[in-house]
Amino acid sequence: MLRARSLMRSETSGGQVTRLELFFDLVFVFALFQLSHHLLEHPSWVGAGQTLVLLLAVYKVWVYTTWAATLLDTSRLEVQWMLLIVMLVALFMNASIVSAFGAFGWLFVVSYLLVQLGRGAWILTVGLDRTTHNHFVRTLIWGCMSAPFWIAGVFLDPGLRLMFWGVAAAIDLAGHMLAHRLPGQKTEGSQVPLPGERIFERFGLFYLIALGETILSTGLAIAGNLENSLIFVTGSVSLAGSVAIWWCYFHDLEREVLEKIASANDQFRPGILAGNALVMLLAGLILVAVGDQLVINDPVARPELPAVLILFGGPVLFLASRGVFIRRELGLRQLSDLAGIGALVVLASLSFLLPAFVAAMGAALPLIGVAFFDSVNRGRRMKQWAD
Repeated sequence: MLRARSLMRSETSGGQVTRLELFFDLVFVFALFQLSHHLLEHPSWVGAGQTLVLLLAVYKVWVYTTWAATLLDTSRLEVQWMLLIVMLVALFMNASIVSAFGAFGWLFVVSYLLVQLGRGAWILTVGLDRTTHNHFVRTLIWGCMSAPFWIAGVFLDPGLRLMFWGVAAAIDLAGHMLAHRLPGQKTEGSQVPLPGERIFERFGLFYLIALGETILSTGLAIAGNLENSLIFVTGSVSLAGSVAIWWCYFHDLEREVLEKIASANDQFRPGILAGNALVMLLAGLILVAVGDQLVINDPVARPELPAVLILFGGPVLFLASRGVFIRRELGLRQLSDLAGIGALVVLASLSFLLPAFVAAMGAALPLIGVAFFDSVNRGRRMKQWAD
């Protein structure tokens, strides 16, 4: 039974993504910039671990607020106010990212828990159907399970803080990947009134904006190194890599996934799968942005191990995440992804002997090759379907 004051989206609510939702995303573009800056300042295993934990928290705030906005009628004033309040609190959370393992860890955690638990409790009052209501109850329970670890980490030194926050982030991630199952309880995806095409479109739009942040970071790095004689080479290589990532994700692949989701009876599971893939794609973009900045700042130096892992790890993570998603969602084996990953591994092993700008070319070329072969293979499939 729905409450008389239900805020759930109806068939007449319209499925287009609103300007307010895109405006909301801008706060999280700022978060990605902060995360890139944090890793750039701490290019080590510890810095990578800290960046990953913070990314998972930022992503959780974005994805569940977006999920709520997809289920609810965004033309209703109550839903709009929810988005704006989350946007305000998330602004302070994201502003504290670079000092989250310093003096302002408390601000990051308070903001995070205020959004996650506060929004989670609020959405139970908006008149959800029984299946969706039960799912968000379980979501809130999983949030309460991780909260003690987030809170305890605030009072510890940075090393122990990373350990406790890592456990908290792992609980949150496990809940997301398992669709917040509890013993004897799970969500029947076919009964969730989720417009799968819309949620996937939201993921795509956010990824596009996140890719824009990568270009912004590259542009800022170029602006700070205009006197370098290699800037036209390093800047062009950086942009070529971003263009290849855009092509691999948005050129036909997005259309194929949308067509598949539109014909599916259960649109909840594809949404969970797309969300799991998106967080890894975002991690790859952060590595790409940091790698581009490292190369532009010092193009002739021979890269050391951390720089190599960042420079080649971003493209590898992108291709691996994309390949798994395509295999699970479309049932296609992407040999080009495997070939690209293999090429990246080989080129990474050789990059220690090369200047950074040459190594950057090696990181970009496999992405360009995958984009090219994707276009060729899709052209062949379309010709076969036409015949």
